[in-house]
Amino acid sequence: MSNIKSSGELLTSINSDLADNNAGLISAEDVRRNMSDTARSINQIVASGDTDGDWPFVFDVKAKVDNVAGVGGTFIAESGVKFPNSPINSSKRQVEPFLGVGGLSHDSLADLSTGDKHTQYLNIDGNRAMIGNLALSTYWVGSEGTDNGLKFTPTASGDDITVSGTFEFQKDQSRMDSAHGVAKAWLNFDASGVGNVPVVRSYHNINKLERLDQGKFKITFNSGVFLDNTYVAIGNSNSTTAAGSQEDFDLNTVGLVMRAGDDGTALRTVTYVIRNDNGEYVDGEVNDFVAYGYGAGSTSGTTPTIVGL
Repeated sequence: MSNIKSSGELLTSINSDLADNNAGLISAEDVRRNMSDTARSINQIVASGDTDGDWPFVFDVKAKVDNVAGVGGTFIAESGVKFPNSPINSSKRQVEPFLGVGGLSHDSLADLSTGDKHTQYLNIDGNRAMIGNLALSTYWVGSEGTDNGLKFTPTASGDDITVSGTFEFQKDQSRMDSAHGVAKAWLNFDASGVGNVPVVRSYHNINKLERLDQGKFKITFNSGVFLDNTYVAIGNSNSTTAAGSQEDFDLNTVGLVMRAGDDGTALRTVTYVIRNDNGEYVDGEVNDFVAYGYGAGSTSGTTPTIVGL
């Protein structure tokens, strides 16, 4: 009966039973037994791991397709696959099958949150600018083939949206090429509050409203609203009561006189003075104030032509 032996055991048996001489010491049984043991041991020798040291495969191993049936052998690695030449952890055994490109789950990949390995994408935290095929012009959003549009500009207070052209409103085709036509600050207040304390109803970019005397007030702007004290200020005061009818008003005149402050040692201010038709200073109940002007770094284009007599 044949036995399964290792390659070393087979070599020992062959060298022992099949002497290298013609002395008649070799029997047919010796030859038959060693050949039988060799034939039976081949599969185990190949599969046992002996080939890892003394007998490694040096050529490609191929499971050939049957030309008739159209099917063939399959390598089945139930215990896993090891890649000794792997640049990362060459001693680790791979025990999970590769599911193919279509079967990989992105969230199951390792190191998804480490480094910046996807340079073709934008990082969520915005710490890398668009590059390569994603690179944009000077402006982020614009017409094809032009270097105009919208872009975000970092500032000390946040991101500014910079516009290179003109806003056009599709509904009525009206256009706006700057924000100088928008009020920088405005205020509506009741000067006849309880205990001589004025009541502010609505406001924008106003830091403080101070009553100096009857009919005399000082308005303080927030810091940085105006470039200097050459802003345009407009005031109006005419109602005798907040709930008056359309005919119920006084002929009041508002004077916007003293302008002070520099946003350095003091905030910018303007005095708001209300006087009736008799020349008396009064605390009107409905008072409006609006101011337009340059902010820091803004301009209005070409200076108007001035013609004198």
